[in-house]
Amino acid sequence: MHIPDSFLSLPICTFMYVVSAFFLIWSWRKARATYPRSLAPLLAISSAFIFAAQMINFPITYGISGHLVGGTFLSMLLGPYAGILSMTIVLLMQALFFADGGIFTFGANVFNMAVIGGLSFFIVKLLAKNSEKSGWLYLGVFTASWFSVVLGALACGLQIGFSPFFSDAGGIAVTVPAMLFWHVLIGFGEAAITTTLTSQLHRLQPAVLSGLAILRGRQNEKIF
Repeated sequence: MHIPDSFLSLPICTFMYVVSAFFLIWSWRKARATYPRSLAPLLAISSAFIFAAQMINFPITYGISGHLVGGTFLSMLLGPYAGILSMTIVLLMQALFFADGGIFTFGANVFNMAVIGGLSFFIVKLLAKNSEKSGWLYLGVFTASWFSVVLGALACGLQIGFSPFFSDAGGIAVTVPAMLFWHVLIGFGEAAITTTLTSQLHRLQPAVLSGLAILRGRQNEKIF
């Protein structure tokens, strides 16, 4: 889902920069309220972990592979706001040093993976908040992880399809189905990995899951 430069028109790139900037400012303010002293090192460590984890690919079929995006996992590890910031750091490093995603399309990539991934936390909250049973938590994480990949792919398909460079190829009638077809499958791999990591941390070291503390209402947070 890393969109390279030249795939999106200038108006779409500009619009997605504005949208992502809004979410990043909002997330920064909320995260600073949650982690007033230790935000920077926390972001550095979590971003490094996801950066390394994204290097591991798993096969889908016919030469297609997927890799962990990590947005939902970061939201469970850090909370949704710091999770958005951490994933943005990962995407920035990939764009600057590995040409994995463009600079002009950076705003779109942040929205598709960091913002949607971080906000998927609220799917977990919807499914698991009122239950103390671990099964509901894991179901929420699995569902949120899958949706974060599929919704990110949908956003990516729309952004590319509405760009005039792809209008002759069929626009969104081609790009959206093409993105969704494979990412529906990739989403299951993402969901399985994220649920496994979250369940092991929940069982062995639940204190490190700041998202779980927010979920259970042990931090005085407001969504807005």
